[in-house]
Amino acid sequence: MANSWLMFAGIGMILVGVLPILWWWRKKRTSLKYFIFGAAVWFVAILLKLLMDITLTPSLTNYLQSYGTLALAVSLGFYVGLRTGLFESGFTYIAGVKTKLKQINFDEAVAFGLGFGGIEAILLGLQSFLNILVFALMPTLLNQLPAGQQAIMQHQLNQSTWIVFAPILERTATIVIHVFAAVLVFFSIHSFEKRYFVYSVGFKSLVDGIIPALTVYVGSSTLLSTYLMELPILGLGLVAAGGVLWVKDKWRNLDAKGNDSVE
Repeated sequence: MANSWLMFAGIGMILVGVLPILWWWRKKRTSLKYFIFGAAVWFVAILLKLLMDITLTPSLTNYLQSYGTLALAVSLGFYVGLRTGLFESGFTYIAGVKTKLKQINFDEAVAFGLGFGGIEAILLGLQSFLNILVFALMPTLLNQLPAGQQAIMQHQLNQSTWIVFAPILERTATIVIHVFAAVLVFFSIHSFEKRYFVYSVGFKSLVDGIIPALTVYVGSSTLLSTYLMELPILGLGLVAAGGVLWVKDKWRNLDAKGNDSVE
């Protein structure tokens, strides 16, 4: 029997995706199109990542496993991280220079990042919620799974209720990370300084790049290890929050200089 309380993890993730968008939209009155642009770019980036996971990633993982755990964690981390940084920040940059987004201001750049991270949180939360709901309503479905998958699913369905906060915290930190990466890209376009785009790619690469090592050396088999895995992500989320304020200050100063030169 599934632990029905686990559905609140999915509900929480959905709320983490929706509430910041609603709050920013009401507070800043930014057009909904910027949130939608962010979500659309996320879809493009994730589609290419999924195609790589279907075609290239399994073969690469099997090849790297022959070199040992450390080589797997480091090499796969470099591959996964760089792929995320180039695709997610890269497509954001392309959207920024090829569309009217090149005229975006700071508040609109934040809206883009919230749309980017928000759709990810909403879809992951919906998936989590539906997985628990389906097996809670129809537990006999579990018997139809292959033995290996059945054991994994049984473990997931019967985790401690305290686990529900882990994905919610992770999504909260991740949305801030997405916002930071987005404002870096758009500030790079706004200021004509490519180094901020490089910072965005690097930061996104770092975030996803540590996940293979965390999976190998920490794992999520217990409640404690699950929360330990989240600590680095939460730490990077705090760095990203400070980074958003840093970019906001630089953006404001740049605009002030521009206005002074016009006057």
